[in-house]
Amino acid sequence: MAYPKLIKETKELLEDKKGEDITIVDVRDRTPFTDYYILVTAPNMRAAGAYADSLEEFFQNKVDDLRQIEGQPESGWVLVDAGEVVVHIFTAAKRQEMNLEDLFKIEKR
Repeated sequence: MAYPKLIKETKELLEDKKGEDITIVDVRDRTPFTDYYILVTAPNMRAAGAYADSLEEFFQNKVDDLRQIEGQPESGWVLVDAGEVVVHIFTAAKRQEMNLEDLFKIEKR
């Protein structure tokens, strides 16, 4: 599948930051408020905060409407909402607990 430029660039940023298990989910036919989810695992809470900060700066230069950032790294889950893409940053334990892959029936690749 060919992804829009913003999705590719977001994934590259997360790869550069050493994000793990990056998964892109096309939710255009499942939700009216965004087009894609990107799920990424951070190795620890500190990295999760750094990913969120980097994404905030990145999206401020790329999108007209950086909607919000929710959650705290200490919770193990931070959400960065940039309109057409919502990035879920998890620690490994929180990602397993939340299990969004199962919710969206995502196949691991």
